[in-house]
Amino acid sequence: MSNRSAQNPLREKLFQGLKYQQSGDISKAQDCYKKVLKKLPNNADALHLLGVSYRQLGQPELAIDLIQKAIKSDPRQSVFYANLARAMMDLGTDPESLLLVCSKALELNPKEREARNIVAVALTRQKKYEDAEYILQELIVEDPNYKDAYQNYGMLLIDADKAEHAITFFTKAIMLDPDNVNNYVQRARCRLKLKQLEPSQYELTEALERFPDNSDVQHEAARLLFTMNENFKGIGYARKAVASDPTNFHKNVTLGVSLLMHGEFDEALNYLQLAKQYAPENQKSVDWNLSLAYLANGDLENGWALHSARFEDPSSQVLRRTFEVPAWQGEDISDKTILVWADQGLGDALKSGTMLPQLIEKAGKVIVEVSVKAAALMQQSFPEATCRKAQMDTDLAATASDYDVTVNITDMAKYLRPRLEDFDNAPSPVYKIEQERARGYLERLKDYDNKPIIGFSWRSKNLAPHRARYYLSAPGFSPILESTDAIYVNLQYQAIEKELEFFRNRFSDKFNYFEDVDLFNDLLGAAALTGICDFVVSANTSVADMAGILGVPSIRFGQQEPPLLLGQNNPPWYPTMIYMHPYTDRPCAEFVPEIIKELRRQLANWTPEARNARLGL
Repeated sequence: MSNRSAQNPLREKLFQGLKYQQSGDISKAQDCYKKVLKKLPNNADALHLLGVSYRQLGQPELAIDLIQKAIKSDPRQSVFYANLARAMMDLGTDPESLLLVCSKALELNPKEREARNIVAVALTRQKKYEDAEYILQELIVEDPNYKDAYQNYGMLLIDADKAEHAITFFTKAIMLDPDNVNNYVQRARCRLKLKQLEPSQYELTEALERFPDNSDVQHEAARLLFTMNENFKGIGYARKAVASDPTNFHKNVTLGVSLLMHGEFDEALNYLQLAKQYAPENQKSVDWNLSLAYLANGDLENGWALHSARFEDPSSQVLRRTFEVPAWQGEDISDKTILVWADQGLGDALKSGTMLPQLIEKAGKVIVEVSVKAAALMQQSFPEATCRKAQMDTDLAATASDYDVTVNITDMAKYLRPRLEDFDNAPSPVYKIEQERARGYLERLKDYDNKPIIGFSWRSKNLAPHRARYYLSAPGFSPILESTDAIYVNLQYQAIEKELEFFRNRFSDKFNYFEDVDLFNDLLGAAALTGICDFVVSANTSVADMAGILGVPSIRFGQQEPPLLLGQNNPPWYPTMIYMHPYTDRPCAEFVPEIIKELRRQLANWTPEARNARLGL
């Protein structure tokens, strides 16, 4: 407080207001300041403290007006400028303006702590991380209990993509100021970014106990549970977060995608449309999720129209290649060469590759660039096209130029599958196996004319906890082998020896493992082995896609997959596939009896005729 003279009763009133303010009783503090200002309208201290109180109440515009009046009355107080900058920061003022105001505070008092703190924040926004870090380190050395410095240091490290270090600073800030909810929220965001799901569960449980009605904490709990594939729990938190902050587009997105993955497609679309309404322009993450919601509701026209938004959503983890020629927009290309390129995993490329025969009919020439292993299978199936490894540099820029236009393999659907009925009219299957190789594999099995051959896979190679929820272990899958008298063929790529040994020991008379077939790298071999099967049971991986593209009847089990299911019970891409959804609130192993029931239904009238036709027998 400045040293300007005032009548003693008024100064006592100021001190009384300051005590109220420091104890959190803002209303009583403001009454005191207003009484002083009624007597002395230009009292700088009263104007300043009243302004600070309004900032504490979330009214930065009013705070700025009052603090500017205080500065006009007494321009020599560094703290006035520091708190003016703080209120400006609340409004999202640009860093250059913040630095200008803080420079005035530091001219008056080079040690003004709040001004230095805000300078560090402004420098962080300018991505001048080293300069900002130096200031924050100085502040912490001077006062190891300066809680704002720890919080801002944490924010700096998030911005600098050092979330693993930011956690330490937010944890310290929580120790110093356990009632500051923002530190809990920011720490949870760091944990989620780093996929540190288990510690985040404990920390968010504490935060929910301390701040049970805080919308931001509820939102982080919903985001965590979404990542863990526990949407049946997360939806409740997401609903609460939206209820108390209904125009926050991030929270509407979280509720929308949680509902989407829980199978509540209509309601999911509603909340994602609200998110679109509330979001700033060009929020591609909203468009990407909205695309998935449209597809889940069977609205292919709107779904495909927004599907390319994934390229501008960092969370979608797709490959965004660049080219010097235009993208195909559905125009006549009968005299042109078109390059087809992939942006996602193997399963998506195989699935979308079912559209290639129609593109080949439309184009003068088709070049397909995918992974080496996918190129080999596609070249076998589509000899009219040129299938090769992706030609690009480390920046994903194309290095070949032997084509006129390009199209992403997934986004071909916008032009070749714009309606559900287009799937009914499409040829299937269109992929081809090496029949002689497949017949050689068949001959290695005993009694194949009298028993069905069932290929199976129980998991992906990615066993992260949030994905493993919809996978099975080898013992978890074993009741399926026990249920049916059949010949079982391993289709699990990168199976570990412990898993294989389990099946060998438990089912020595049923289990067949082709050690000479590299199921991960040799897709021609994997296709030939899949082709000898009468039926395939697989988790939601590329093993199931392989069965689907070859027309092998199959059961695929997994979570909601809007681009695969397109609002239908079973994938329109694969007419011979049954898609089953394990329980969302119980382990996947408890769903196995339902898989067995469907498998028995499918095999009730089994004959080897379809398999033999596939193998040219």
